[in-house]
Amino acid sequence: MNVCFDACFLIGLYDTRDQHHEKSKHLFESLFEIGSPNVAVIVWPVLYESVSTQLVRHQGRTVEMERDWRRLISARQLVFLDDQPYRDDALELCLKEIARPRATYRSLSLTDRVLRAVLADTNVRVDCIITFNQADFVDVCRTSGRHIVS
Repeated sequence: MNVCFDACFLIGLYDTRDQHHEKSKHLFESLFEIGSPNVAVIVWPVLYESVSTQLVRHQGRTVEMERDWRRLISARQLVFLDDQPYRDDALELCLKEIARPRATYRSLSLTDRVLRAVLADTNVRVDCIITFNQADFVDVCRTSGRHIVS
């Protein structure tokens, strides 16, 4: 199974103070245990959002992330997906949203809009997304036949 990560999952995975830390840890361990056939699919903007100054200030968190990622890379369980085909349209949608009436305004970050575009692209091999912000992705996952894990 190809599993796309949302930034909230990665932040929760490595920040012990995050409300989703235990859940993130459990999901990661169960989906990516040694010998698992699952593949983590990471879209670059998700990295920019989650590998932040806050994360790298705490050396232990960064060491933990590096250990996990090196293991996934050596097992060929980690794919970095180029966002170039999606970012221009995602930015345009983000800017167009400003003109919408407040009642229908959708406050999605540029990262989430890129991730939504990836999930909408049925040519991309992704089976599900791990997120704790289901409302941001439920419509696009329903349309594209992908699942949400949270």
